[in-house]
Amino acid sequence: MPYRVLLAAVVTAAPLTITPHAEAAAVKPVIRYAGIGSCLRSDGGRHACGPLKLWLSNGRVVALPGARRTVGDDEYVAAAVVAVSQDGAQAAYFGGKDGVLTIWTAATGRAREIPRVTWPDDLQMNALTLSPGGRYVSMRGVDASEWEVDRVADTTTGKVFTLPRGYQTWDFGPDGRRMMAGNNRTAVLYSTGTWSVKLRRSVYMRGDLGPDGVTVAATKWTKTGKSVRNMVVTRNLATGKKSTITIRLRTGEDALRARWDKAGHIDVLTRSDRRVGGEERRLHTWYRLNRSTHRLTRIDSFVIPSSVGGYVLPT
Repeated sequence: MPYRVLLAAVVTAAPLTITPHAEAAAVKPVIRYAGIGSCLRSDGGRHACGPLKLWLSNGRVVALPGARRTVGDDEYVAAAVVAVSQDGAQAAYFGGKDGVLTIWTAATGRAREIPRVTWPDDLQMNALTLSPGGRYVSMRGVDASEWEVDRVADTTTGKVFTLPRGYQTWDFGPDGRRMMAGNNRTAVLYSTGTWSVKLRRSVYMRGDLGPDGVTVAATKWTKTGKSVRNMVVTRNLATGKKSTITIRLRTGEDALRARWDKAGHIDVLTRSDRRVGGEERRLHTWYRLNRSTHRLTRIDSFVIPSSVGGYVLPT
């Protein structure tokens, strides 16, 4: 589903007795986004160049030269070769030579290969989704018959669960214990591991699955004349109960998505664009939503330069 992150500022604050330096040292970096850079062509355009990279909350940029790319030199997108977990803690990609799934962890800066899971040669890959904790990875692609296939691999056991035809993986809950999938008419909640159906509802409600395993959060906007109303919508798939919170954003700032953390907080990701020196700068901001007062508190901001063509945010 398009896209979430648990940012460094969201980590539970240390006790007041700890000095600021010690508290800052305890903050673990997370992945803000992944992508492939670009180089200028002689005609003034750009083309993808260099390896897949990860941009972290501590300012580091980590190159992954061993990651498989599915983009040609004339393409300018990150394609489906990488997924970043909901909490920004891990990224998943496939090795370029052996096709083995690899999970890179931001807290340690180390990569772990998963020999049980390899690149599905029978599919033309178009999406990856990694669960928080990195145990499950959804691999979606098109087979030789041009049917879309979605498989969820358990990185611990190597077992693979194939969704019913026509269904896509939408989202994992913050603890990774439930997965939401569906089509244009139905949402289905699975218990991960057993892949038993816990709930099926005739509703289209893509968004982020909350820690209760049944409530989904998403952003929505409406426009009346020049006035734009941004909202966060939650819906309990078990009861059907729906609530809407209006949020105030700056002019030119658009709400992209909402996501839950394990503690039940809702964060909102926005984007605003501006040109600086002829270059487009894409400013992304994460806010923590106070559901009682409807106020937003900024918890992180970062700029994605136009030199990064396609990029993948945590999802």
